[in-house]
Amino acid sequence: MKYPIPSDTAASQARASDPAYSAWVSANAGSGKTHVLAQRVIRLLLNGTDPSKILCLTYTRAAAANMSNRVFSTLSEWTALPDAELAVRIAALDGRGADRDMMRRARRLFAEALETPGGLKIQTIHAFCESVLHQFPLEANIPAHFEMLDPQMEASLFADARRDMISGAGAGVEGLAEAFATVLERGGEFGLDSLLAEIVGKRDELRDFIAKLGRDRDFRPLFAEFGFRPGQTAEG
Repeated sequence: MKYPIPSDTAASQARASDPAYSAWVSANAGSGKTHVLAQRVIRLLLNGTDPSKILCLTYTRAAAANMSNRVFSTLSEWTALPDAELAVRIAALDGRGADRDMMRRARRLFAEALETPGGLKIQTIHAFCESVLHQFPLEANIPAHFEMLDPQMEASLFADARRDMISGAGAGVEGLAEAFATVLERGGEFGLDSLLAEIVGKRDELRDFIAKLGRDRDFRPLFAEFGFRPGQTAEG
């Protein structure tokens, strides 16, 4: 069941969706933020903004899909509405009357948005950054045909690396097999997974820390971090 929007809320949403002003909207989940953003995009299009000049960024794919669906659903409805009803919809959107030219433009917006090269850009921050990197790989010093690592790929690569590490533990490295056995004995399989995941998650900090120790040739900070004394063994 849909309930009518209170008049003061509707007025606030109309002000926030006015593209003539910059707006910051802070509200609880389900209070209409996506609705306001979708209305703002539609008003931009209705005022003549080229669809290719609009960029909407969200945190999640679900939010991007939801917002895109709302925009295209409204624009598709406008293509088939009778003139009288379309005029009412436009007036409710921005408070202005809709003349013949504006209604003709409103009916064309759906096709214009669909035909925009690359589509109407409503995407996640990650997707936007990826598109920029694909356009300028040389400047970013990355391979031109790189792929983003999704959670499934990350989990698979992590499992492969873990398997290789276990099968090759201690091969040609003095003390590594013993250290690995100690970690596995104390943490168990799940503790090892948790430790490895934390190491991978903080690999940049760990690399910088180890590099600094190597430059200074002073391992006292490492002993201090773990509460050890130089020369101390697991038994001592």
